[in-house]
Formats: sequence, structure tokens, C-alpha cells
Amino acid sequence: MDTLLYKYKEKIKGVLEGFDRIVFKGILKPISYAAGMQSFLSRKGVLNKNYKDWTVSQSTTIIKDAEDYTRTNRGTEIQYLPSYHIRKEAAAHEHQKESGLQSGFIGTWSCLESCSTYKAVYNKSAGFQQINHAASRCKHLYFYYNHEDMDTLAKRMGEGLYLP
Repeated sequence: MDTLLYKYKEKIKGVLEGFDRIVFKGILKPISYAAGMQSFLSRKGVLNKNYKDWTVSQSTTIIKDAEDYTRTNRGTEIQYLPSYHIRKEAAAHEHQKESGLQSGFIGTWSCLESCSTYKAVYNKSAGFQQINHAASRCKHLYFYYNHEDMDTLAKRMGEGLYLP
């Protein structure tokens, strides 16, 4: 990058450095391993044999809340992407252009993707089901927002105005 700046320094009016996006990701460490999940379920009063029904119920509640939020704040449904190869950010930008949104909540997308999860598996030596780590495919939700400050900056950059 420095070589490019040096080579074209007479033509460059300014340089802006920073983030063009922020991605929030999180992990709940206490339940990120099987024994932690088993302990969590025990505190909630969920039997291992009921793990699947309980998690489906929790997932259904989260998805319904996301659908309600999207419908209330955007007036649209969650947009399903049929392949994890589709870039969610590109879909959000396209939707933003089509709907003429300048800033704020753009929308929600969902996609079935690989995930780390758990399954209740019968353990013969223990004599009951235990929670074990498993690889699966899970529904992921992506919420896209365009902050008004970033939109203002993009417009100024488009007009040839550069910040000091």
C-alpha cells in the first residue's frame, strides 16, 4: 500500500484509514464444551434425554423474535440464502440499493451452515444419555445495519471531499 501511495502521491488528495465494517461475534464460554453444556442444562432442570426438544424450543423462540424484529423494523421477512457460498454482505448491499435505504437497519438474512453443537447420546457404561460434542448444520442469522455516520462519510468521499 505504501508503494502505491508513494508512486501516485501527486494524484492522491488524502488517505482514510479505518474500518469499513464491524463484525460482532461471540461465544458463551461456559457452554462451549460438553461438560459445561451439561452443567448448564442441569441448572436449568433440563434432562439430557430432553436436550433436543429443549434446544429446538429455544431456537424457535430466537427465530420468531428475529422474524418479529425484522418485520417490525424493516417491514420485510428474513431473507433465506440457499447456499453458504453466497456473500451475505453483498446480498445486504444489493437489498440496500434496491430499497433506497441510506442508513439504519437493512435487514436479516439466514443460511444453513456448518456449526459446532451437541447431541444427547446414550452412554452404555453410565446407563443414561450424556451430552456430546457434534458437528452439524445450523441456521445462522445475519443482521445488517448501516450506521448513518458511515453513510455520511461514504457520501463525502464520493463527492471528492476528504477528511483531514
